[in-house]
Amino acid sequence: MKKKIQFLKMSGAGNDFIMVDNRDGLYSLSLQKKNIADLCRRGLSVGADGLIEIRNDPEEEHAFAMKYYNSDGGVAEMCGNGARCICCFAVDLGIARSGVEFLFSSDAGIHRGLVTGKNEARVWLTEPVLYFTEKSIRTDREINTGFADTGVPHAVVFTDDLEDGSFEENASILRSHPEFGSRGANVNWVSVLDDGSMSMRTFERGVEAETLACGTGAVASALIASERFDSITLPVRIVARSGLTLTVGRDSMGWWLQGEARIVYRAEIVI
Repeated sequence: MKKKIQFLKMSGAGNDFIMVDNRDGLYSLSLQKKNIADLCRRGLSVGADGLIEIRNDPEEEHAFAMKYYNSDGGVAEMCGNGARCICCFAVDLGIARSGVEFLFSSDAGIHRGLVTGKNEARVWLTEPVLYFTEKSIRTDREINTGFADTGVPHAVVFTDDLEDGSFEENASILRSHPEFGSRGANVNWVSVLDDGSMSMRTFERGVEAETLACGTGAVASALIASERFDSITLPVRIVARSGLTLTVGRDSMGWWLQGEARIVYRAEIVI
């Protein structure tokens, strides 16, 4: 039986998401892998990098729970830009307040969120795991790569030129390299700029393509860059492929990510 699903389309610095309020469980039977993948298909449906459910927290200790699905319909533990979007979604729903920190859960753990202003939010991620800052990994050539898990795994490659063709040639291959385990990793190509900021491109697993931004990738890139380069000081500005800027920092509560989180439109679809 077909069901109408009400949703928001949101953008987090260029990552776009279908946001669904499923606190009452009304849409649970409809939000299966194939349906989610169909909804996320660009040109044929809504189109998005992923779908995010806001749920009631199962322990009833936090403001809400976040469930994230990649555009292929598969579950992923966390999405940094999606987490910032869900913070603004929670304020829109009246279950969190702008300017007041709150806690929410995801499959990666417990996070702190803060809506910092109109169309902007900050989220503190779970403590990253740094596996290595530099290691030579072979695809069609040797690639000097860092590797960290910021809620999801990320390979980070530093380059002087994001447009030299190496991203297109190697990112999709590196994404499935055995070095990163059976599920592979997201892959980031990063340039450190003269002013101490960075620019980045990301190939995301589950999307299996380049996306316009990646929040957990920005944090992984900042973490590894701060270990490797004296010119990187926190907080650091990172320009995503969208041209919008994410800011990554660290304080007594951990690593945080801040930037745009904007409602694009509200709609209803039948699936």
